[in-house]
Amino acid sequence: VGVITCADMRNPSLSRELAGRHGADVILQPAAFSRDVSFRTWRSFRETRAVENSVYFVGVNYAGEYYGDTTLVEPWVDEHHEPTSLGMGEGVLVGTLQGNVLDTIRKSFPYYQQLQREGW
Repeated sequence: VGVITCADMRNPSLSRELAGRHGADVILQPAAFSRDVSFRTWRSFRETRAVENSVYFVGVNYAGEYYGDTTLVEPWVDEHHEPTSLGMGEGVLVGTLQGNVLDTIRKSFPYYQQLQREGW
């Protein structure tokens, strides 16, 4: 498990470092976001970090007057694999993280192996 905090999800190299170099299968992102002008971007950043790194991405945030949107994103997102979210309310999000899903996705979409690593 790799951990990034709050707006670190906006920096793709942090998640790439955790997944690629350190072997994280899950990226956990505790945050303290309020509902501001950028709130609509949070879900797309979480989905992008999950897919581009072939990891589960778990974003956790305040609820209530703040934005909420605690979300579990699978390593692939499409019409059959949508993120699971608590929305604006309080609650407990339970999900199953499966290693065989990671293996399948990583074999089907080997993004990390296709990177040109010069300069890192």
